[in-house]
Amino acid sequence: MTHALEAEGGEATSRGYYSPHTSKDYVVTESEEYYHVETTDFDATETTGYEYAVDIDIDDTAVPATGRIHSFAALPAHDRESLRDAVGNPHLLHAPHYSFSVVFAYENAALRRRSTFVPEAESHYLAWSDVLLRLVFDERRTVEITSTTVSTTRVAESPAEFFEYIRGERGAVLGPLTDQQRDIVTQAIEGTYTECGTASDAFSALREQLTEADDRHRLLARYDGDWYFVHLSR
Repeated sequence: MTHALEAEGGEATSRGYYSPHTSKDYVVTESEEYYHVETTDFDATETTGYEYAVDIDIDDTAVPATGRIHSFAALPAHDRESLRDAVGNPHLLHAPHYSFSVVFAYENAALRRRSTFVPEAESHYLAWSDVLLRLVFDERRTVEITSTTVSTTRVAESPAEFFEYIRGERGAVLGPLTDQQRDIVTQAIEGTYTECGTASDAFSALREQLTEADDRHRLLARYDGDWYFVHLSR
């Protein structure tokens, strides 16, 4: 994502097991510039992946006398990248009860030879961000490597501009509504509206107004002159 935002054309392509997908359609930078984000996968292939479960904040007295503690900074660059992609945010290493696993998968034979974690070993100890980790081998399996292009387009340079953009692109004006549908909207505004099982005709019709052609839900809805953020789940 960062590489795409910094690139002159707003695009960057990477290849690996961990694809740089984001669950959000839009991101905002520290300078309050708003970007629309799209990702495209291509050229997939299979290779062998080595998965390790990661124990966090290990007491260094638990390290065997014959054990070696690796420094994160001293790892090969591709191993460091795999670990960063697996954890997402290294600050999470300090979060209570956080846990994760990591897959090391490289289609390039030279990268596999230089990897600290390929082929598998029973366990490794790693010092990263002032935290001692124990990586315990879990399984070897076939995984998919893909190339992914991240494309970013600037859509606004301030919160006000972004609201105007979203309102035009992803907003809906509700109406006309029946009394039952107005009651549904009022309950949603005051808290949450939920239906279990088969949706009522009123709720189904309301959902249609809040759903775009590609089956995404609208992000904003106007009701009785005011705009509201929308969250729909199934």
